[in-house]
Amino acid sequence: MVRLTKHQLFTLTFIFQVGSTPLFALGIEAEQDAWIVILLSLLIGLVMAYISTELFYIFPDKNLIEIINIILGKKIGTPLCIAYAMIFIWACGRNLREFSELILLISLPHVPLWIIILSYILLTLYTLFKGFETLSRLSELIVPITITFLISMFMVIIFFSHTNIKNLMPILGNGITPILKSLPGVMWFPFGEVFVLLLYWHYLNDKKAVRITTFKALISSGLLLCISTIVTISELGVKYTSIATIPLVETLRVINVVEVLSRIDILGIPFLILGGFFKICIYLNSLALTVNSVFKINNFKLTLVLSGIFMLFFSIYFEPSYAYHQWLFPFDARYFCLPYCTIYPTMLLLIYFIKSKRSKI
Repeated sequence: MVRLTKHQLFTLTFIFQVGSTPLFALGIEAEQDAWIVILLSLLIGLVMAYISTELFYIFPDKNLIEIINIILGKKIGTPLCIAYAMIFIWACGRNLREFSELILLISLPHVPLWIIILSYILLTLYTLFKGFETLSRLSELIVPITITFLISMFMVIIFFSHTNIKNLMPILGNGITPILKSLPGVMWFPFGEVFVLLLYWHYLNDKKAVRITTFKALISSGLLLCISTIVTISELGVKYTSIATIPLVETLRVINVVEVLSRIDILGIPFLILGGFFKICIYLNSLALTVNSVFKINNFKLTLVLSGIFMLFFSIYFEPSYAYHQWLFPFDARYFCLPYCTIYPTMLLLIYFIKSKRSKI
């Protein structure tokens, strides 16, 4: 039986939130107000997390799939569970593709894409075969190092680079409309994704600590992402940030301390790759759990292997290029992914309350 501590839940949630977000300029549609978009999305994300944790507290020994079937019944619940499996496939495929493309762009431009994706999948399967607790213990090791590295780099950029706070001015220079237009995408990615962890909260030793631990992880990751956005825009400017392939890497590349400390991006890339590894692990494991639960399969490792094989081909063929991948992100975040963290959990909670009131009458 898998058991998680509060600290492991915090580190897993934190690394899952940060994950692939440094690859994108979050909220950059709002230009210099992108950091405001992140803070507002964080507040909305806390509300969404509250709804998900409320579902968990009602059914503290059940996971997401079991909760859906209890509230909706198997006839209605099964299609929704399959829909959640589809979003896990989509998210896992996107993360596999974007981090493999990252390695191609930065480190191994002459290696075939499928070899990098296959290597990612094999490493993911190996880790998950060791158990979910192994992944959680690994997060305890990685998260403090990641936080220390990022904060150190931000300090170096602020004090030794050409940051210009004027790049963040004027605040609300374009009004509130660009901020509101940017909100849906950032609400889902990364803050809305926390609903996935509803599959794992019942593993926690101290179940009463789920909400406060999740809130702490969301706030910590949200503030770190906000600082990252402020530093990036201050360093690169709005225009270059919006067109940079990987904004954080471009920011690290400009660091040059007295001609001695430079090319820090070489040190930063492994942390980005590790963040992607954790997201891929959690999504692939979630997919296997959902498939096992829906189709009553007892061999979890077999499901993991088959899911990994499927994801290999899916991540290769579902997008023609990284440019297409970046172009597609606003659409799928707003119209395909957002209901899974907002509408469906809220709907489940409302249906449960309605059923509970009717049963008391």
